[in-house]
Amino acid sequence: MLSKTAENLYWAARYIERADSIARLLEVAYRIHLIPNATTSYNNEWDSILQTLRIKEEYLEKNKVIKKEKIEFFLLFDLENQSSIFNCINRTRENAKMVRTAITLEVWDAINITYHDLEKYSKKKYNSKDLPEIIDLVKKQVNLIRGTILNTQLVNDSYDFLSLGTHFERADFTARIIDVKYFILLPNSELIGKDYDNFQWSLLLRAVSSFRGFKWAYGNSDIGYYKIIDFLILNMMCPRSLFYSIEKIDHHLKRLKKFYKKKSKAEELANTLHTKFNKLTVNNILDNGLHEFLEKFIIDLSEISRSLFYSIEKIDHHLKRLKKFYKKKSKAEELANTLHTKFNKLTVNNILDNGLHEFLEKFIIDLSEIYGQLENKYFLGVEK
Repeated sequence: MLSKTAENLYWAARYIERADSIARLLEVAYRIHLIPNATTSYNNEWDSILQTLRIKEEYLEKNKVIKKEKIEFFLLFDLENQSSIFNCINRTRENAKMVRTAITLEVWDAINITYHDLEKYSKKKYNSKDLPEIIDLVKKQVNLIRGTILNTQLVNDSYDFLSLGTHFERADFTARIIDVKYFILLPNSELIGKDYDNFQWSLLLRAVSSFRGFKWAYGNSDIGYYKIIDFLILNMMCPRSLFYSIEKIDHHLKRLKKFYKKKSKAEELANTLHTKFNKLTVNNILDNGLHEFLEKFIIDLSEISRSLFYSIEKIDHHLKRLKKFYKKKSKAEELANTLHTKFNKLTVNNILDNGLHEFLEKFIIDLSEIYGQLENKYFLGVEK
């Protein structure tokens, strides 16, 4: 499969999942908005959504004040907000359009219908009363798209990249929504364990479609933070848990490794993270700090995602393929191999010891030299 096709499938699935995640965050805020707020440490629960999605500064540049109706529109239809639900569905459609031959007609139809249904709402003046209806539409259509992928797609490398996109985005969202519960929605430690705290946990479970699942797993006992951490982070039976997503990411990267008969940095990193999760307990997480654990998890997840498509390893790999195809060495391949070997031995401390600016300047120079040699060899045919 062409790397561009794989990337389109991956991002189509990520944007589908992201639209669903934002709809669920809006649903949580809408439900909390219906009850008196127990704390004023942050402006309100709508402010917390912006902080969860890390787009508060972007919102304030345009809207100046935190206001419920403005945030709703910003997250639903604002074309200038790259993470609005409408933009997410539009990007899903654009990515899917680029790879029409890699997805089934049923999958395309489900995506296309979702886009046009939302477009009708986007063309009329937004009314806050429509929020529950729009949220239900997004959740329903996302589930339809997922269902068509599951039931009509061939289970090949295309399916692997679609699944990877879904679970990368889901893991990232679950980590952020747990984090916002503890550090934004409920910054007052005196409320932990109280009725209001338990109510917020139940809203969180409903936001990730896991309330009934939690009750099946733990019975009708109180909803406490310890059980929530166990269920949404470590429980493999919960399809929204971090462990479940990491298991799926590791599984599909191993399938790709077997399918292409080649190792990848992404697969190695995912395997390391999966092994770490196998040994984790709730006490381990709490001893080191829940916030710190989630922040580190999000960073690790981003590193795996970046390694999947953008890396020196890929440049080295494709130059080796050209060397094999043309049965002749090239200066570009030698330079890329040297840089790849160097990166395999690098640590953050190595970079900081020598200076980040200096490291990046040297990297750009090395990359330019590789491209120059590639151009001479394969485009101009003048390599000495």
